[in-house]
Amino acid sequence: MLATPLAANDHTEDADSAVATIRAFMTAFDAQDEAAMSALLADGAHLVMVRETEDGTQTRSLPMADLIESIANSANDLAEPIAITAVMVEGPVAMVWADFGLYVDGTRSHCGVNIFTLVRVSGEWKLATTTYSHITDPCEGAPTP
Repeated sequence: MLATPLAANDHTEDADSAVATIRAFMTAFDAQDEAAMSALLADGAHLVMVRETEDGTQTRSLPMADLIESIANSANDLAEPIAITAVMVEGPVAMVWADFGLYVDGTRSHCGVNIFTLVRVSGEWKLATTTYSHITDPCEGAPTP
């Protein structure tokens, strides 16, 4: 059986639950709440950033725990509104695709797409990886706070 994408407005219990986990994570992100973000991670969760530059495509990978610590300790006001455009679920694995805009002290820093992968652990969805594109311009249509 192959997973098929669900439109963002199509609902299944598993898809709704996976989306709720992502929404809870992003709410905790915006609140810079380290404990709440950490509680939603799978063991070994990782982040991958992808940016195209004049020198080619650059990638950077780090443990999500490092990102969360950085967010929680930031003196800046952070907001990352998302617009979920696709959800896929196959058994204990889910993917949520969301456009985003990142705002620092009310000013857009960059935009792109977040690709969240989740795994079901003891009946709960946990964030396993986030891969995101880092685009500085153009950001027309990116979600705003």
